[in-house]
Amino acid sequence: MDTHDQLDDERDIPFTSSDGGRAVETGTRSRPPIAVAAAAAVGVIAALALVFAFVGGDDASTDAGGDAISNLAFLTTDGSNATLADFEGDPLVVNFFASWCAPCRAELPDLEQVHQARIDEVTFLGINHDLDESTWRSFVQETEITFQTVFQPDQELFTALDAKGMPTTVLLSADGEVLHLHTGLLTDELLEELIDEHLGEA
Repeated sequence: MDTHDQLDDERDIPFTSSDGGRAVETGTRSRPPIAVAAAAAVGVIAALALVFAFVGGDDASTDAGGDAISNLAFLTTDGSNATLADFEGDPLVVNFFASWCAPCRAELPDLEQVHQARIDEVTFLGINHDLDESTWRSFVQETEITFQTVFQPDQELFTALDAKGMPTTVLLSADGEVLHLHTGLLTDELLEELIDEHLGEA
């Protein structure tokens, strides 16, 4: 047997079929090394993406803000257009969310809890990225969140902030300055800490 045949034999993987309830060996299948490597790479990438979405991270030094984001319009629940400039005057927690985003679904009850606890201190605004208006409205009803949400499917604000993943939560001062950006799932405890740290004197 030459070297080429030996390598081919080493890649052969037995497979079985059922014969009257008894498994018998019926042949071999060859698994190409490239296919194995590709499958492994896809698995690693998927795992990393999931970890990033649920663990997330912070970017406290984002330069976006001011006119770059304050005048980008979104649709409100009454059908009118508004911008972040309309919310200036109070510290603001902006959360980007969508019905197709599993971590978004997971963190919304925590955001609602903090919203209720801080309702006299901080304004909450959810910016939805679903594909159509009806999905946004039905998702808000499903989750029973009470803070204001708006609809911006083209993700202009998300892009202007150079956000990297969903969900993303941004903390803005009363004058519209971006103070902190967090990517990934938030718990009520972590959000409380971020508000105290970045909006306590805002």
